[in-house]
Amino acid sequence: MARIQSRLYILECVPKCEHAKEGEVLFNFIDLTNPKALAFREFTTKTEFLGYLKRERNLHGFDFIHLSGHGYPEENAFELPVGRVAAEEFPPSCFEGKVVTLSACALSRKKFMDPFIVITKAKGVIAPMYDVAYYDAAIWYCNFYYLTLRHGFSPVGAADRINRILCDGVASKGRVKGAFYYWYPD
Repeated sequence: MARIQSRLYILECVPKCEHAKEGEVLFNFIDLTNPKALAFREFTTKTEFLGYLKRERNLHGFDFIHLSGHGYPEENAFELPVGRVAAEEFPPSCFEGKVVTLSACALSRKKFMDPFIVITKAKGVIAPMYDVAYYDAAIWYCNFYYLTLRHGFSPVGAADRINRILCDGVASKGRVKGAFYYWYPD
């Protein structure tokens, strides 16, 4: 029996003036390896972003949702070019049954993740614990999606393997910084 194709939706929320757009890099890489498995959309404002997430049909058919933006850990918020979204502001059940990956510095913290998972009903969430350079995040997530979308790894298995290969070890030996963690619902 053929395996059902997993699909990824990248929601890019990095200001257009920044040349380092991790979501765009990720899209271009995955498009080379698995073009039928993905979609891409850019957002500028908090209102536009939350309005889009409220409509269930917009995320229908996707197994992974990748939010590329900035973390604002002082307020436990995901930052867009115009506005910040606290975990409690995400629409209820908007990510139900989906794995969400946040490419946003320092949001892998209990104060953000606990309410985010409860409110959005995400099946699992991956995010960096610390600040991470966009190119390190792009490398980490390119590998993650290559293993999950192309080779059928489970999200947990892919995250564990990538952390062992790219993140563990001595910092001077080419380690990806950021400490990516996988969060589960309770």
